[in-house]
Amino acid sequence: MNERIFALEAYACFSDEKAVVTEVVITQNSSIAVWAVRPGQEVEAHCHPDGQDTWFMLRGTLTYYLGNSQRQTLSAGQFAIADQNQVHGAVNEGTEDSVFVSIYSAPKIGYAKASA
Repeated sequence: MNERIFALEAYACFSDEKAVVTEVVITQNSSIAVWAVRPGQEVEAHCHPDGQDTWFMLRGTLTYYLGNSQRQTLSAGQFAIADQNQVHGAVNEGTEDSVFVSIYSAPKIGYAKASA
């Protein structure tokens, strides 16, 4: 990997239809993506059977799903860790666009829908 420094906001690609994820880099140990979530859009509840997903909020606020109908506000400057098989997801219930970085460890962590 030649490039080591990334301007993450440049990877935020918004859509009026749905939340958008853009892969930034994949290495042997992790995968990093940027999510762009407009007001009213959702990253549906899910889990990863083969790894951890860490979200770092760059901009805005999301209502983060913790599973078992629990939710918590996740704001710019905060991060949330979903370990292997822990339910997570979010909805933008605010009035501003939200951007967060998702760091998957290991890079191939699988995906399974779950209840919020």
